Amino acid sequence: MLPADMMLGKLTKEEILVRISAPNKLVGKVASIKESSGMTEVVIDIGDQPVTAVITAGAADALSLRPGDEVFAMFNATSVMLIKDTK
Repeated sequence: MLPADMMLGKLTKEEILVRISAPNKLVGKVASIKESSGMTEVVIDIGDQPVTAVITAGAADALSLRPGDEVFAMFNATSVMLIKDTK
């Protein structure tokens, strides 16, 4: 899945559980934010490994994202790629 395939939202856990289907969301905390050329890279700590989303700077401003904020990342299942370890 490419970072540009992710969408971010900022709601309370209760709102996330009520409004969004479980299979296509990852809940975590903003680990870092990098802005560049009108785009913002957001790294989210979901536990096992970080997930990166790239959103417009305007979307990041509208969400008022800060490190430590609890967010959810949504994705389209058709954007997921599987890789099998051949070991």
